[in-house]
Amino acid sequence: MSDETPATRLWRDKAQIREQERDDARARLRIAEEKVAILSAENDRLAAENARLRERLDPNIGRARSETEQQMAELRGALIPLLTNPPPTTH
Repeated sequence: MSDETPATRLWRDKAQIREQERDDARARLRIAEEKVAILSAENDRLAAENARLRERLDPNIGRARSETEQQMAELRGALIPLLTNPPPTTH
């Protein structure tokens, strides 16, 4: 017969259950992280494929996008100083 009391046995059993739950949660987390990595890679692949198909559909789209981005950069460059140092107002 064991010297173990019911309270000690109960405490040990609860500790084992908590450890098993923790291990199960870690396993689920690891699986979820793997799925996220797979989905992210697939998303990147599809984004690249979409860009390639758009370029085939309209070869000028890249140039038009670059021009738009350049215009936006110029506009941003012109607006930033006005926003940080507004002109004085007259009363």
